Amino acid sequence: MVPLAPDVRSRFAKRLRSIRTQRGFDRARYFARSLGIEENRYTRYERAEVEPNLSLIHKMCETLRVSPNELLGFSESGGESALGAGLGLAEAGPGEITLTHDRPGSAGNGADAASSLAWRLAAETIAIRHEHAGKSKAPGDPLETMRETGALFRSLQAKPFETAAELAADPALERVDSKRRSAVAGLIRAFTDSISEAPQRARAR
Repeated sequence: MVPLAPDVRSRFAKRLRSIRTQRGFDRARYFARSLGIEENRYTRYERAEVEPNLSLIHKMCETLRVSPNELLGFSESGGESALGAGLGLAEAGPGEITLTHDRPGSAGNGADAASSLAWRLAAETIAIRHEHAGKSKAPGDPLETMRETGALFRSLQAKPFETAAELAADPALERVDSKRRSAVAGLIRAFTDSISEAPQRARAR
């Protein structure tokens, strides 16, 4: 992965620190504990020394009750006006893909769960495409991956079932190991299930 420019990493670090304190985590150690990581590891993100991986970004969003768009600095409308403040993330390995649904009593709702799953599915798909196209080894714009992920994310939101079907047939997935392919298939299934269940949740309220 191409290292982030220092100013890009710094902007994300400031945004993360600001949202953390707004959500009531006055001390970094408390937030680190809620993420299940060591305080020293977490504070490196706020000092803009390293970038968190995709799995940890998802956990941060879940804990802070924000969408990936909010945490990464994208506009909620899906526009790219905030891309300059975006973050290029380290790619999650196959063992880091986990599936979560809304937990009873959680602050999230069906739409939040679907958005979170859409982001993770988009990020993993783009990572796989880059790996097999050799892009991850070539120098380039550190925001390229985020732009592509954002575009696929918006497609999943606009045409969820059609886009999910296209991803299931993506030739790049045929070139990964069976464990990772199964994990992506699980993400696709969890995403489409969350879309299907959202209207039922709305009617039940």
